[in-house]
Amino acid sequence: DAMRRFKDTFNIVAGKTLLDFGCGKGDFLRLVKGHCVEVCGLELQRDYFEQLNEDGIRCVENLAEIDEASIEVCTLFHVLEHLPDPIEMLLEIKRRIVPGGLIFIEVPHANDFLLTNLANDEFKQFTLWSQHLLLHTRESLRRLLEFVGFEEIYIEGLQRYPLSNHLNWLVNGKAGGHKSPISQIDSPQLMEAYANSLAKIDATDHLIALAKTPSK
Repeated sequence: DAMRRFKDTFNIVAGKTLLDFGCGKGDFLRLVKGHCVEVCGLELQRDYFEQLNEDGIRCVENLAEIDEASIEVCTLFHVLEHLPDPIEMLLEIKRRIVPGGLIFIEVPHANDFLLTNLANDEFKQFTLWSQHLLLHTRESLRRLLEFVGFEEIYIEGLQRYPLSNHLNWLVNGKAGGHKSPISQIDSPQLMEAYANSLAKIDATDHLIALAKTPSK
């Protein structure tokens, strides 16, 4: 995921000051550090926080430690769905982003093929766990970002997992098909075709959103 995110966001973050909100172990930050003017992570897990700072990558535990209008790009990978008050937190993040700066968000998709078209109960129990407080559709994510005051909102589907993973959920009722013998079917051509097919019916497993703060 870190390498995919690096490739997907390179043109957005390169040459910018970046905040990775909920950075975890910092795999993404380690990849982009040499291509950004400055990087910073925000992470609550103490061992991750300490290790990043020991490794020379600034990491904070609270947005209050980030100056307002000091960040050009903020990324949130699998964070928004965990926030008990996403509106208030997005407002706080927006205040840290310079006018005309960007926010990039990756979240699970409420229209995931396994949830909607296949109605897989095992996957439903897996993905609607206690720390996933909300799953978004394109419309709900757009409305949230608009309400907070972001502009030029672009949202598209992202399929993280291949057909083998879906087959494993249907046959065995659990994740990991992409790491099992079933994954032998996952040729690059099939993976691309399957992802495109799910995107056409708006049933990808994830959504990504890019939005801008007002210029003035």
